[in-house]
Amino acid sequence: MSWTQLVFGMAVDSVCALSIPFAEKVAEIAHRSQGVVLFNLRVDGDMELQRVAAIRYPSNQTGVLVLDKQGLATSNCMVNGTFSSFIAPLEDWNTLPLATQARTSIAGPTSLFIGALRNAGYLPRGRH
Repeated sequence: MSWTQLVFGMAVDSVCALSIPFAEKVAEIAHRSQGVVLFNLRVDGDMELQRVAAIRYPSNQTGVLVLDKQGLATSNCMVNGTFSSFIAPLEDWNTLPLATQARTSIAGPTSLFIGALRNAGYLPRGRH
């Protein structure tokens, strides 16, 4: 386990127990682990998940957080650069002005990222 994974895991463990909204948890985990939030998105059309967020670290690793459909459980994993082609469109969308985000669907790239995480074994395969 790398230093980044250890620090990310410790931040997740300490923040996920707090009763604050998912967006605040993501921001606090990034702050405590010295990462940068890339995106925090709603997941539409998935039977298990309602939110996904990513935090980038200098070590070419990205921490991923997902919130279950009921809003009760937050899962996490650490991915490397092999996921960059899935992360880039989500990160790019997140930098757009709000008006442009509202006109631009991110559902396809979000589904591809979630699918890639499931295919790699980072998330359980569920009922979609």
